[in-house]
Order: sequence, then C-alpha cells, then structure tokens
Amino acid sequence: MKNFLKKYQFVIILTLLLIVLCVGPKLVFAATSSKLNFCQYRGTRRAFKILGLVINFIKILVPIILIITGIMSLSKTIFSGKSEDFTASLTLLVRKCIAGIVIFLLPTVINYAFDSLIGYNDASFTACTRCMLTPNNCQIPDEDPDTYTD
Repeated sequence: MKNFLKKYQFVIILTLLLIVLCVGPKLVFAATSSKLNFCQYRGTRRAFKILGLVINFIKILVPIILIITGIMSLSKTIFSGKSEDFTASLTLLVRKCIAGIVIFLLPTVINYAFDSLIGYNDASFTACTRCMLTPNNCQIPDEDPDTYTD
C-alpha cells in the first residue's frame, strides 16, 4: 500500500486538488453569496474564469502525460524482449489510462452531483460556477454593482 501511494502520489494529489477546486468554492461561498452578490463582481468572475481555464488545462494535460508515459513504459518492455515484464507493464498502462479518464471526468461528475443529485441551485452563485466549469461561456460584467443586497 505504501508503495502504491508513493508511485501515484502526484495523481492522488492532483485528484484531491481538483476536488477542492470544484467543490470547495461552492461550499465556502454558498452561505455568503446570496447576501453579498459575490459573483456579480468582475474580479470574482475573472478569478473563477482563470481557475476554470487552469482546471481545463490540467484535466486535458495530465491524462495525456499519463497515457504517454504508460505507452513509453510498455514499448520499452516490448523492445527489451522480456515476456515476464510485459504483463506488469500492460497493467501499469491500463491503470494509467483509468487514472487519466478519472481525472478528465472528475469535474464533470462533481458538477453533475451538485446540480442534479443534491439539487444545489443558488442563483447568485451560478455565475461563478459557470465561469469555473465552462470558462468559454463566462460573461464578465462591464462594471461592478454599487450596493450590497439583503
């Protein structure tokens, strides 16, 4: 078990980071967003848009790196001619592919869980969520609101 954690430490940390980035803002700002119109400010939406672009970059780049390293490991094993290492290398490739798929789909699954299963629908926080999960559809206002609402 210790060897497994050491081997996949980067993947585990990245997965936990994605969970915190996707779930954390909803839980942290859900209580204050309805009173302060937290997501109506330009700076907030820009920050969530940048965060969304980083998440998209990570969820695409990390699976590609995992698959490429798995294929390189498998090709080294094939060219070395050792048949006993082939199954271990193939198993490693399959595990890396599964980890890549999980990392790629994790933000989508978390968004689906909050939107559909739990019924989380805070209208004042929807703008932040949209900017974070779909940064291409993020609409940044021209000016900040003047007052807070109760």
